[in-house]
Amino acid sequence: MTTFTANNITTWFAGYDMTTDLSQTTMPIEFEARDATTYGPPGQRTARSRNAGLEDVSSQVAGFWQAATALDETVFTALGGAVQVITHSHDGAEGSPAYFYQARTFSYQLFGAVGEMAPFSLTAQGSKGNQAVGAVRGTILKTKSTVDATGPTGTAVELGAVPAGQYLYAVLHVMNPGTTVTAVLESDADNTFTAATTRATFGPITTVGGTWATRVAGPIGDTWYRLRITAITGTATIACIAGIK
Repeated sequence: MTTFTANNITTWFAGYDMTTDLSQTTMPIEFEARDATTYGPPGQRTARSRNAGLEDVSSQVAGFWQAATALDETVFTALGGAVQVITHSHDGAEGSPAYFYQARTFSYQLFGAVGEMAPFSLTAQGSKGNQAVGAVRGTILKTKSTVDATGPTGTAVELGAVPAGQYLYAVLHVMNPGTTVTAVLESDADNTFTAATTRATFGPITTVGGTWATRVAGPIGDTWYRLRITAITGTATIACIAGIK
């Protein structure tokens, strides 16, 4: 993939698609730089040495505020509260890379100068107790769209095998659950899924929001993954991403 113009950066915040509300999106991923400098032999220690400490991830997004919308209610309700699932992608398309993580929101700024479009900005920071893993780079298996029947949905993706010491991660954003929806993440050795293995289960889900599946430890030899709806009532709007870290 070549360079591109940032005109469709996708942001799914829990069960809300922020994409068309935003005009700026940044996602810093960084490690603390910890000084590891020691005394060295004379003439050999001439610079500092550093090691990577803890990972940190955050999102800074900004756009135009609107009154009486799901955006304002979603952000205000989440402010300082429970952990939310956040996903960013350069285009939101199935098969495209995406970055997802668990976060809390601590800063929500709104309103602006007279005569200007009313702005807002939001800052979210990675947070999840003793299981915080920072950002996971994954692939979109199901872009935001509707489902109303059981069976495979979205695009099967070859993520690769999960080596020992790493984990399989997956998230499901539910923008509209219909009445209820249950889905599973399946893996197989090839894209036929004739011997599929369930790796994670989402649901049954009856409310809007984001679900972070229990991670699965490697080694996993299967390399192909897909989302399958196992039970549904009504029409749901969902998105699913999976990755290895």
